[in-house]
Amino acid sequence: MLNKEPEQFRESDYFRQFWRHLRQDTLALISVNLFIGLLCLVLLGYLLAPYPADEQFIGLELLPPSWNDSGHISHFFGTDDLGRDIFSRILYGFYYTAGSALLITLAVGLIGGVIGVLAGTKKGSSLFVLSHLFDTFLFTPILLIAIIIATLMEASLMNAMLAIFLAMLPHYIHKIYQATQRELKREYVVTLRLEGAKRGDLIREVILPNLTTIAVKELAHIFVIAVLDISALSFISLGAKSATPEWGTMIRDSMELIYIAPWAVILPGMAIIFTIFIITLLGNSVVRVLENYRH
Repeated sequence: MLNKEPEQFRESDYFRQFWRHLRQDTLALISVNLFIGLLCLVLLGYLLAPYPADEQFIGLELLPPSWNDSGHISHFFGTDDLGRDIFSRILYGFYYTAGSALLITLAVGLIGGVIGVLAGTKKGSSLFVLSHLFDTFLFTPILLIAIIIATLMEASLMNAMLAIFLAMLPHYIHKIYQATQRELKREYVVTLRLEGAKRGDLIREVILPNLTTIAVKELAHIFVIAVLDISALSFISLGAKSATPEWGTMIRDSMELIYIAPWAVILPGMAIIFTIFIITLLGNSVVRVLENYRH
């Protein structure tokens, strides 16, 4: 085990201290609560929906939102051209859009983090070569890569998720690899390695704690891009199919109604903006708390 020094390593109660600092930051605490609310909508949104996502109300097609004089409180966000309740479909959409983005983010964070750290700490290995092979993807926009991959598969939400995951993975590996290399070049780390510190101890007690800030920042960015790309692929018919209450699909199916039923397009778009706002606020807040705690 390494001999810890306060100015160099995290203490064993790192997470307890982190939460104590976070609770002292009002904006960060608000962002955490908003994120918890978002998770609840992802997991339980369909239970909160007043109607099934595909239920059609004959005779109530293109009903405006309830705040309009012609609207009904029973259909708070109005209905689409098939008479489906938009509020219910948006609540279902948290599972399909935000939930899919969350799964992509977790997968990229876990797989990319392992590959990036191992590649950064073990020169000459196949992982090192793989990391640099992925660098060739860094000059191409993520959405373009996702579109190219998605066109090779059948249009579905699962295939869109896979395409976005494969497009984002090289970028995250590259970031973690570079951050790991920077940590290994620090003077005290070089000294520890010369003194015979084990690779596993260096990773666990030095590298991982110091990668927390960049990992949070990158994962928040990945979540935001995943939400946008899932919606974008569905919008261009490379993602979720029309019957699925995914926000990008809802916008695509209602684009022809933009002038006569703008709420059918605007409200799913607002759900996307709302989700992105929460994740951006959370990422920035956690990074700020981590940086303040470090100093």
